[in-house]
Amino acid sequence: MRDRAAASLGDNVLFEIFIRLPSLATLVRATYTCRAWRRAVASSGDFRRRFRETHPAPLLGLFFDPPGADQTPALPIFPSFVPTRGADRDLAAAIRGGDFFLTSLQERPGGLHGWDIHDCRGGYILVGNRAQKAMAVPNPLARGMVHDNCRLCLLCSEEDPKLFRVIIIAHDKSRVRATVFSSDTDEWSVHQWADVPPISLPVPFKLQLLNSNNMQANGMLYWVYSNLRHMLTLDTVTMEFSVTELPLRFRVSLFLQTIDDDGVKRWMVIKRTSLDAQLDGLLGKLKDRYSELQIVAVRDGFAYLAASATARRYATTPSWVLSLCLETMKLEKMFQKPYECCVHPYIMSWPLSLVGNYGSFALKYGTKST
Repeated sequence: MRDRAAASLGDNVLFEIFIRLPSLATLVRATYTCRAWRRAVASSGDFRRRFRETHPAPLLGLFFDPPGADQTPALPIFPSFVPTRGADRDLAAAIRGGDFFLTSLQERPGGLHGWDIHDCRGGYILVGNRAQKAMAVPNPLARGMVHDNCRLCLLCSEEDPKLFRVIIIAHDKSRVRATVFSSDTDEWSVHQWADVPPISLPVPFKLQLLNSNNMQANGMLYWVYSNLRHMLTLDTVTMEFSVTELPLRFRVSLFLQTIDDDGVKRWMVIKRTSLDAQLDGLLGKLKDRYSELQIVAVRDGFAYLAASATARRYATTPSWVLSLCLETMKLEKMFQKPYECCVHPYIMSWPLSLVGNYGSFALKYGTKST
């Protein structure tokens, strides 16, 4: 009777109610109480796009890579997860229902040892194990969904979270090449080597990326060169590489790359701010001890930064993970880093049961709605 009464609301009325819910986690809990509601959301791509536009995907927590072998203490030996703090019961329920201990990896041959996180987005975590020469892509919210033989960086689909691509970037002194794995075909595609850079750069020039971490925006992948003056860009639609000179760095700035009428790409400053006053309020008298402030990730309108005290005399000073809202430029303290390591924000993704046309969902097991 409950499903029948819910269905009598009509999808349009139902969507107007759902759009007023505070978060994706609340929407998931609401739809899981009724098959008709779940079926309505799953079959409406327009509603999902509207919901995403008005409800930023919530941060569930941060994954920390295990410390290096030369660090003391060298524990934990497995990637760890720290959930967000707050009073949102629906987000807490999503975390409790997920496999954030990554037990699907711990149960594999080799167990806990040797796993490092390469990327984290779209609900998936890209991990690798050098000793075992293995890669996997678990989804903590889907529990146990693991794809093997993948590495380096992830491209995920908002429309169909079952689909993702993994891209390997290989390079030598003057060339770069992309190799792509598709979860749809379960096959690898090796692209041709591309000569870089296509623009004039100082001589002698050597292609050397700062690290393996990548940034993503609007279907583009970005890597910063070790000289901190240039950036390698991969268009994931055309699979073409380009090299761009970075704008001058001052304060904390948000740039937008535009194309002039003559086809020349230029950087335009959208926002800029100084973090000195905000760091004073967050770190207090300890601020002068912090000699390093790095951007570790940019996700869904937030930049995540790590403040570290690198001087030996401040070895006991804790490092902090901070978040910077790109809309308000407000800086907030999040977590204390237990040791020096890479940090990976985990953003809640749409569950598979709410994406796609599941019109027969209610009759899947041969039962009728009553």
